[in-house]
Parts: sequence; structure tokens; C-alpha cells
Amino acid sequence: MKDFIDLITRLVEENSKIINIGAGIIIFLALFLLRKKLARGVLKLCGSIFFRKNERNRNSFIDTLQRPLALFFLILGIFLGVYINVHSIVLVRCFKIATIFVISWGIVSYLSDNLQLLFKFGDSTDDKLNATVIKFITNILKIVIIAIAVVMVISELGYNINGLLTGIGVGGLAVSLAAQDAISNLISGFVIVLDKPFLVGDFIETDSIQGTVVDITMRSTKVRTLEDSIVTVPNSKIADGEVFNISRMDKRLINTDLQLLYSTTSETLKKCQDAIMKFLKTEEKIVDFPIRVNFSKLDDSALIINVFCYTTITEVNEYHEYCSHINHNLKEIVESNGGIFAFPTTSVYIEHNA
Repeated sequence: MKDFIDLITRLVEENSKIINIGAGIIIFLALFLLRKKLARGVLKLCGSIFFRKNERNRNSFIDTLQRPLALFFLILGIFLGVYINVHSIVLVRCFKIATIFVISWGIVSYLSDNLQLLFKFGDSTDDKLNATVIKFITNILKIVIIAIAVVMVISELGYNINGLLTGIGVGGLAVSLAAQDAISNLISGFVIVLDKPFLVGDFIETDSIQGTVVDITMRSTKVRTLEDSIVTVPNSKIADGEVFNISRMDKRLINTDLQLLYSTTSETLKKCQDAIMKFLKTEEKIVDFPIRVNFSKLDDSALIINVFCYTTITEVNEYHEYCSHINHNLKEIVESNGGIFAFPTTSVYIEHNA
């Protein structure tokens, strides 16, 4: 038995190179042929741990990372197959560098396909805006991940990265100072995205503009004004000011002053008030409360009846059409009850001395 063991040992020692080459080839072929199954098996195991209750996220996790992990197993097969026969520091460094790039590819690929699920944007009604945000965030993360990967590779190659990092820091500071407005607009774009003061299609009013939002990007918002022109407004100007979202109103105010002659009697004023109140209460598109019709003011050249109410119509064009309908009826009511509308007048008295 001892002689047999010695014989085997001697044969192994004499043919170690051939055995190592064969073992290397077997390891490479095994990992090459089984790389996809190994990748999917590992990802299924990890997915069942990390996403136990969410099948959608689990399937996306597996599908996204299967190709990068399969490539890693291929690289691992090449490395092990060669390293068994050739022990080289250069080979180890190459393996580390390849691993860094594969990991970076996997992270970027996963974020690109799953960022919407991670940030839970799927419930929002503005898909176009979500796509813009996801694309912008994905691009930033890609740049960051690639930059980290490059720095790690440079460090692995034996270069001193302290000077490089210092240069990047100084360059980044210079760029940020030169692009303050652009950065401010980007940050404001995130504020608009997260806070959602308006969406595409909403009618808004700011200190400087009034119109319908037609597009929202990370840098600016495009608004179609009442003159039917497209105005591009930097997001920082919108985010820093007051924004009135007319489209989100559940009712709109109608506030009108009727000016009658001073010769109008109190009885006529009362009749006009009662008739207007009765008319408003019969209008289906007028909110029941509050409705106010008051003799509100003794103006310089007229008696003022103030009509105050709300309508359920919020769309701009329909609202103005309905206001026109209300004003026509108010005019008819006043005239049918003996009222006469006033207009600005000035009485001049000339004192004549004999």
C-alpha cells in the first residue's frame, strides 16, 4: 500500500505541470459552461433573502444582474485556470480591475432598470416627469460610480491618487462656482418634482407669468401663456416664488361690483338685491354657500351692489364663459327692476361773482 501511495505521489510530482494545466482547463470550462446557471442560482438565493415579499423586485433583481454576474464567473474561470499554472501579481491585479468594472456595470445596470421602484415613483400621475427625474438621477449615479471605479483602478495600478483627488476637488469647486445658476435650477427642479406644486397640463399663475404648463425638465418649466406663446422659465424662479395652481381649485370666485346711479331709490336697490340673490340660488353651477349680495358702498359717483359667490367651474375658458353668462343676467335683472347703471362723472360748480 505504501509503495502504491509513493508511486502515485511520484507520478503527481513528475506530471504536476500537466495536472495543473488540466485542472485549469477543467475549472475554466466548468465556469464557462455553467456561468449562466450559477449566476441565476446565486441571484435567486439572494433575491429570496432581500426581496422575500416582493416578487416584482425579486424578478427584476435577478434579470438585471444575471449578465454581469455571469461575466464575473467567466472572468473568475479564466483567472483560476491561469493562476493555477502561473502565479503572477500582474494577473491578480488584472483580475481585481476586471472585477471592479463588472461590479460597476452591475450597479449601474441595476439602478438604471430599478430606480423607479426604489424611489416608488410608480404611483404618480405624471409619468413624463418621472421619466425625466429617473433619467437625470441615473446619469448622475452613473458618473459617480464610473468615477469611483476609475479611481480604484488607478489606485490598483499603483499610482498615487492623492494628487488626482485634489485636482478633481479643485476642479469641481471651480465648476460649481461657475455654474451656480445651473445648479440652482437643478436643485429647484428636484424641489418641484418632490413637492409637485403643479404637473404638466395644469394652469398656473406666478408673479411674472400665467398659463398652462406644457413641459417640466430638471432645468426649466415651459408654460403656454394666454397669448399662446411658449415661455421657458428657470425652475429657480418658480421655486423661489408663489405659485397659484388654478387647475387644482375645486371652485372659483365671482366677485362683481354693480354701479347704480345715486338717483336710484332704496326700494329699487332692495328689489335688485333680492332678484339677484334669487337668481344665484337657482344657478346649478353656483356654490350654495357663501352667496352675498350687499349694498356695499357709497362711491364717488355711484351706489355699489357687491355680488360675491363661488362657481364649481374651474377650467379657465369655461369659467370666463360662465362669468359672461352671469354678467348678462345681472344686467337684465338690474334693468328689469328699474335700476340704471352709473358711469364715472364729475360735477363742476362755477361760482359767479357779480
